[in-house]
Amino acid sequence: MNTALLNKVVPRIGRILRIYREKTRKNQGDIAEKAGISVSMLSQIERGIVSPSIDTLMAVCGVLDIDPSELFKKIASDTPVRLHRRGERLQNEIDGVRYEQLMTSMHPSYQAELFLLEVEPGKSTTFRGGGHEGVEMGYVAAGEAMLTIDSVEYPIGEGDSVYFNAHLPHQLSNRGSRTFRAIWSISPPHVDFLGTGETA
Repeated sequence: MNTALLNKVVPRIGRILRIYREKTRKNQGDIAEKAGISVSMLSQIERGIVSPSIDTLMAVCGVLDIDPSELFKKIASDTPVRLHRRGERLQNEIDGVRYEQLMTSMHPSYQAELFLLEVEPGKSTTFRGGGHEGVEMGYVAAGEAMLTIDSVEYPIGEGDSVYFNAHLPHQLSNRGSRTFRAIWSISPPHVDFLGTGETA
């Protein structure tokens, strides 16, 4: 994380932790003791002076009964502008299907994910037999593919755009000779760019 972004995020973390602590009506000494850190350290974290280690942050969240994932969602939704440079974005490739995360929004009111989807000839996305929460939208930038939704096939090609309810069983297959490339969006986010097995 670059210095400028770190300087913005650290104070937000501290502010959120302080608000939660004050809601519990506990002083810094109570929280610091249970988290295994000094009162001085907790004070500096709350004031945004120091960036807590992951272990320290998890310990404080545990004492305050905060889900760490919710903490990071609050931080993300507090950021008015985010920019991902080329070469810095998360990528995931599974058997000829490549995902590149272009942008995400974890704001509670409008969670969404935008990514570049590439499917090599003869390859398909993982079949989502049970579907999943939310909706999907896409714009085809190059190539052709067959989009199967609830057993109905929809051929899509360059220049086409599509929307569908993601709870329906769906799969995208490239039956052509060119790489299929599309800009795809899922709301709420569903693609796993950390490679733990879940894909759109």
